[in-house]
Amino acid sequence: MLMSLPRLSVLLLFSLLPTQLLHSEVRIDWQAPFTSTEQARLTTWLNESIQGLESLVGPIPFDIHIYLYRRDGAREPVPWANTRRGGRQGVNFHVDPTFDLAAFRRDWTAAHELSHLVLPYLGEKDAWFAEGFASYMQYQVMMATRVLTSAQASERYLERLNRARSRYPFHDQPFADAAPLLRQARAYPVMYWGGAAYFLQVDAALKQQADTSLIAVLARYLSCCRKDRKNLDTLVATLDTLSNSTVFTTHLQRFRTEPGFPSFAMLETDKL
Repeated sequence: MLMSLPRLSVLLLFSLLPTQLLHSEVRIDWQAPFTSTEQARLTTWLNESIQGLESLVGPIPFDIHIYLYRRDGAREPVPWANTRRGGRQGVNFHVDPTFDLAAFRRDWTAAHELSHLVLPYLGEKDAWFAEGFASYMQYQVMMATRVLTSAQASERYLERLNRARSRYPFHDQPFADAAPLLRQARAYPVMYWGGAAYFLQVDAALKQQADTSLIAVLARYLSCCRKDRKNLDTLVATLDTLSNSTVFTTHLQRFRTEPGFPSFAMLETDKL
């Protein structure tokens, strides 16, 4: 009977089915027909990704809404996804559910998009910071879920950063100034991984100077301050306070003033 209805009605009926609960803060909204086997596979994948993230930084302090759209015939498990902001925060995932669970686990998209929710929306001007954060975090989460070893994560960071550095065309401009130009040119990987270098720098400096780590500071931030609305400068000031340092502000200033692609020497000298 369902299949005889117009396609839009089918999608609406499925979206109105009772949402499946991963735990008390995460709900899945199925935006297309998925079989029970596919739903179980996707729920396992999402649950593992969320647990991996929260094992690092603690629980996200608001409800997370996951919207799953079907994309059959894709060349990868998750051909597209984006974060939802506003009243209902969460992620839209467009997935090909015919891929097996191992393929979804190897895919970095869930780790990346869910990590965005750790920080507030900072606006288009500072997209390099947000995307750099999610790019940095994706391999941290994949290590937490034991998809990657530390050595494999380091290798991937180096590969992405070296590729981005080789394609960075604005050698006389600070990265923060060049980032909007990279986005305009659709050089997204260069923008993302240049931004990720900020978080590698900060983590190394925190370990050396403040006897803490980026992950530890993020856990403090989620437990006290995530619901506050902040721009980039007030966010890094808060992170400085929580780390009892000036690391976040100092390195942001470098990204705004020092020309060329950001350094990631801590990786190149095997100090991750």
